[in-house]
Amino acid sequence: PEYNPNAYTRYKPSQWRNRAVCDSYEPGSTFKIFVMAAALNEAVITTTQKIDCENGEFRVGGRYIHDHKGYQLLTPAEIIKYSSNIGSAKIGKMLEREAFYSYITDFGFGQQTGIDLPGEVVGLLRPPDKWFEVDLAAISFGQGISVTPIQLAAAVASLANGGYLMEPYVVDRVVDSQGQVTLQNQPRVVRKVIAQDVAQTVTRMMEMTTEEGGTATNARVPGFRVAGKTGTAQKVDAVTGGYSQDKWVASFVGFLPAEDPRLVMLVVIDEPKVGHYGGLTAAPVFSRIAAQAMQSLKVAPN
Repeated sequence: PEYNPNAYTRYKPSQWRNRAVCDSYEPGSTFKIFVMAAALNEAVITTTQKIDCENGEFRVGGRYIHDHKGYQLLTPAEIIKYSSNIGSAKIGKMLEREAFYSYITDFGFGQQTGIDLPGEVVGLLRPPDKWFEVDLAAISFGQGISVTPIQLAAAVASLANGGYLMEPYVVDRVVDSQGQVTLQNQPRVVRKVIAQDVAQTVTRMMEMTTEEGGTATNARVPGFRVAGKTGTAQKVDAVTGGYSQDKWVASFVGFLPAEDPRLVMLVVIDEPKVGHYGGLTAAPVFSRIAAQAMQSLKVAPN
């Protein structure tokens, strides 16, 4: 719900929240691109190897994890394209806890981005010595961790930027009453997270999600190559402490043009009423906004 900031007293304080920085949520499958990037950067997987996705059911630490469809041997690119939980969990296991945790923090999760807006939270990221075997698997596909929208957008932007994580900011400059510039913000590199060739490889995998058979065909923008990833995460039930069976967070994060990115966008839909998959609910929103944004930015289709 929106509110008019010129008449904010007419609205509930809960509606004033800047949810991009003040709210955290479990990212679901959008997080799979980071375990993939980490594993490729550490060379624990290759782009050509096949990973057994166990026909849709896999036991980890006394629990079963499932895919939305029964897959068998998949390449890393296909794991992203079809969004296999099992494939991602197996890649997380190849990385192991300490290495994966190191990359998660390098991508900026579990800490403030430093954006110039009030109320930023850090989300939830437990230290790796508190992870059980099932936690490693779950975090590999975006459950058991919470992030803010600005953290996720900034982390995806690092892939678009060839592996460099940037500090996000809103204010370009501050000018005093005399017209003098008192503050001028400039793009600032926080750190290099992954190699450029790895960023390009993961970008190509993300493009495959919008191709035929991928989970994000609804995110396509006519005339542009789109790289992105869908997310569908069950919400935690405040009463039972377990995952809700009917409340979801659906999302899509992506950038375009994939070969020369101008725009990163994250669409998060909290408790969608019609369907709960990110590819069906959030991806079409991304498509419509991105198409208009490319016109506004005067980016010619290719």
